[in-house]
Amino acid sequence: MRVYINFEFDKLELPVEYNHILHAFVLNLIEDDELRYFIHEEGYRYQKRKYKMYCFSRLLGNFQLNQDRKTIKFHESVTLIVSSFDDNLIELLVDKLSRFETLHLGENKIRPSKITLFDLPPTNFIQVSTKSPVTVYSTIEERGKKITLYHNPESEDFIRILKENLKRKYLAIFGDESESNFDIEIQHVGEQPRKVVVVYKGTRISGWLTSFDLKGPYQILKLAYDTGIGSKNSIGFGCIELISSPLGRS
Repeated sequence: MRVYINFEFDKLELPVEYNHILHAFVLNLIEDDELRYFIHEEGYRYQKRKYKMYCFSRLLGNFQLNQDRKTIKFHESVTLIVSSFDDNLIELLVDKLSRFETLHLGENKIRPSKITLFDLPPTNFIQVSTKSPVTVYSTIEERGKKITLYHNPESEDFIRILKENLKRKYLAIFGDESESNFDIEIQHVGEQPRKVVVVYKGTRISGWLTSFDLKGPYQILKLAYDTGIGSKNSIGFGCIELISSPLGRS
């Protein structure tokens, strides 16, 4: 399930690299201490990996960049998408949002003005675009040092790793190897994928804004839609949206 939150404000200006601010903002909306701890510290585990099973978009709205100050200033209103495998998480966010007239995002005061819930209906094919950059990487060791290689959407490794990531997420949640031999087709269809480099707490992360066709079992498509694709979903990467967007539905 996901929630679309429309915010209004008198002023909203953030550092250009604001992922860490949004990450903290989403976590602070969770008032259940046990759930917040589980999501932030534990997650769903498969072998040595753990997955938080939620994602969020960039702030969606008109903006102006100030290159000198390295800030981004939004105009009038913005929309934030928060999406999760755990419906309870989304319901808790909605509950808090409905009880507060004003919230703080960084040093800004923002007002929730519209809240819309949406659940992906049964389907075996979706066309999506990215609402936060998709990052796909592998780690190699060279001369005793670990090196991160980021893959672009045109490479075979990009699609392969996306599929492997979804399979591991499935196993982390459901744990049934016998049901994990699903076939999912991911096709990159964006004509001009745009590379984005995000600095998150001092680390440079390469991602891509583009679009995809996804075909496969509904349970897997919903997992991709609810939790994001690629890596680092819980800090603002890999949030996807239907090309035929439900934004604006009540």
